[in-house]
Amino acid sequence: MTNNYVIFDCDIGNDDAWALVMLIKAERFLQKLAHNKRKISGVRDPFKILGVTCVRGNTDVDNGVRNALRVLDAMDRLDIPVYRGCENAIIPPNFEHKHFHGQDGFGDVPNLPQVTKVEAQAEHAVNMMYSSVCRHPNQIDFILIGPLTNFAVCINMYGREFLDKVRDIYIMGGNYRGKGNVTKSAEFNFRLDPEAAHIVLESVSKPMMVVPWETCIDGEMNFDASWRFEILSKVDSKIMHLMNIVENAFLRPLAYAKWIICDAVLVATFLFPDIVIAKSRLYHSTVELMGHHTRGQMVLDHKRKDEGNTRIIMSVHKDNYRQIIAWTGGLLDDEDMEKLLCQ
Repeated sequence: MTNNYVIFDCDIGNDDAWALVMLIKAERFLQKLAHNKRKISGVRDPFKILGVTCVRGNTDVDNGVRNALRVLDAMDRLDIPVYRGCENAIIPPNFEHKHFHGQDGFGDVPNLPQVTKVEAQAEHAVNMMYSSVCRHPNQIDFILIGPLTNFAVCINMYGREFLDKVRDIYIMGGNYRGKGNVTKSAEFNFRLDPEAAHIVLESVSKPMMVVPWETCIDGEMNFDASWRFEILSKVDSKIMHLMNIVENAFLRPLAYAKWIICDAVLVATFLFPDIVIAKSRLYHSTVELMGHHTRGQMVLDHKRKDEGNTRIIMSVHKDNYRQIIAWTGGLLDDEDMEKLLCQ
């Protein structure tokens, strides 16, 4: 019986989907290592995924739930419960943005199959977060790869009764050099709900692991799109079939030369920190709320390094990360992954 649990909070587009696939594969892989009494330094202990919580971001909550169920179905893991979360940012009106992943988050593919075998849970995602930490105090890690609305609302509702029972927090979002994607100075997840990001960063005292936008796009982090569509796509599996349909629908027409899956970077750092994280630094971080040009930008306070609330992942070992993605997609098997971890 494990004492390690994960709640995966997302706004499922294609990058969230890859992150979830990686997490599910790792859950089975790490349990297998433990069963075989294989202890590898720098690798996450075995864990159980308690649930997938959905928040408005790449798409609305209902589409996020549908996409989560599609991924779980393709991974034969419909035993993992899915929860509807917050449908709006903390302060409406919501920031309007282009739906890069399509209105439904999965490329607006006509007649994409629906999962009818199971439905989302009746319990709201925010309440699920709180009830889960009450059942498993200081045993749950939170992986937050969408806007931080669900987690922030849980903080507002339950305060220290919630936060004191949370173990570690992992966030994909924000920026540490002022480089934006949805605006010139703000990253998508933080800009869609700046108040939520502010609440989280101002409320959590122990350092949270943060993978910012720049880390995901700078240097050689991106994969060639040709590798994705000509090599990885050839893997014969249900999940690859689903992801091929989705990513061909909205990425191919854009003719991007690179394939970017930021959320998977965060999950890789969570699972295999020693072989993934190349450089990190502790900072005190907050979020700009009022700036006309900078609303939603993450701000690092260089004068408060001794009060750091975030460990910013500034670079990763790119070759190792690429092999982890190859393993996630099925090009490499578990034996290959074990060899990588033992190097």
